[in-house]
Amino acid sequence: MKVSGIRYQVSDVGFFRIFFTVHSSPSLSKWGQRGDRGFTLIETIIVMVIAVILAAVVAVRWSPFDTIKLNSATRKVAADIRYAHKVAISTQTRAAIFFTANGYDVYQNYASVILAPSPGDPCSDNGGNFQVDFNAGRCSNYSSVTITSPVTNPIAFNALGTPVDSGGTSITSQTVTVIYKGTNNAITVEQGTGRVSY
Repeated sequence: MKVSGIRYQVSDVGFFRIFFTVHSSPSLSKWGQRGDRGFTLIETIIVMVIAVILAAVVAVRWSPFDTIKLNSATRKVAADIRYAHKVAISTQTRAAIFFTANGYDVYQNYASVILAPSPGDPCSDNGGNFQVDFNAGRCSNYSSVTITSPVTNPIAFNALGTPVDSGGTSITSQTVTVIYKGTNNAITVEQGTGRVSY
């Protein structure tokens, strides 16, 4: 029996009646024609090229390696400021750290212009003196990193570890900014305590 293009078949199995409905859809016979085709090879290649270009743009604008390098340099600068703080307390002198655009020098006694001895880190060792230059070959891990100096430069510490200026007068909290490829981290040296954070 046919009703509106639908054919019904009836089958008796025991006490059960099973109805099978077979719907003759006109669209099934058109499978594979233009309206149902997939992408051509050229279209696939174009999409892949666009995807690669977008991925390259994202990679240039942001790289996890850039972040790792910036954070590594920030940790080093913060650790070296803490080192100057400890030197001041242990030697009972006015130790200091003087910043430049590409690095810094750590002084064991700033009043007498005596540089602190190198702590053994190759980047911090300039002929046995504690001097860091991010442009130097020995600091290749930090190449192209720059520093924005604090308002008070150098940051010195008195025998109690209190942040002071070069003349020994207490100073307000200071900020040292470490920069790499337009991204930066700020290091703060707190007034009074000399606590270093970032």
